[in-house]
Amino acid sequence: MRDFDWLLSKPIAHRGLFDSALGVPENSLTAFRRAVERDIPIELDVQLTCDDNLAVLHDATLERMTGSALHVHQACRTDLGRLRLGDSGEPVPTLEQALEVTDGHVPVVIDVRRWGSELSPRLERAVAAAIRGCQGHVALQSFDPVAVYRLRRLVGDRPVGQISGALRSAGRAAALIGRAMVTNFLTSPDFVSYELEMLPSRCTTFWRRRGMPILAWTVTSAKTEARAARVADNFFFDEYLPTVHQVRTK
Repeated sequence: MRDFDWLLSKPIAHRGLFDSALGVPENSLTAFRRAVERDIPIELDVQLTCDDNLAVLHDATLERMTGSALHVHQACRTDLGRLRLGDSGEPVPTLEQALEVTDGHVPVVIDVRRWGSELSPRLERAVAAAIRGCQGHVALQSFDPVAVYRLRRLVGDRPVGQISGALRSAGRAAALIGRAMVTNFLTSPDFVSYELEMLPSRCTTFWRRRGMPILAWTVTSAKTEARAARVADNFFFDEYLPTVHQVRTK
């Protein structure tokens, strides 16, 4: 049986405990170290490079974070090590490096990101191989129902979740289907991560009543934290320290 009670126990640092004001970039090794030091669970994004490494980066391209116009799927591990995240001097991490930092000390939620229309299972297989034997709690999630379906079958007892929300970049029909998460009947995710601005919704209420926990994204203030507490079972946060973590770090 998959254990995911831990997913609901503490708010999760979205893309690590980053802080733009302090020069700590999102999805950086420093952001992950800061979370480990404070015993805070983290979420991070992974996608596949051209040489089958798993880059820890949210966007389809490296431009916003490094200034390079390269798409992540065109980059190789050498590129990740050469490029720097903003002015921080930090390279783009690989999933292997990120997991070395966390090393089972804090739970990790991995957002498995596929940009484009490739249907190969290379991404899911690479992620499953990377977390095999990992100590501590690890969960996976994806916007892509195909990825959710595959990961459920590849990762044994690790929990796998479906991400959804407004889906503004999708076409009207695809967004409606995605927000309703009708694919859950086939993919059977363990939990749902849903955009806070779209909560509460009839769709999430439907799945929540059937025992599927809802994690809201993203809390950025005391006001949005209070809202998330009303409409979800846990939440992701960034550039804001939730009340429970403020108490723990004093």
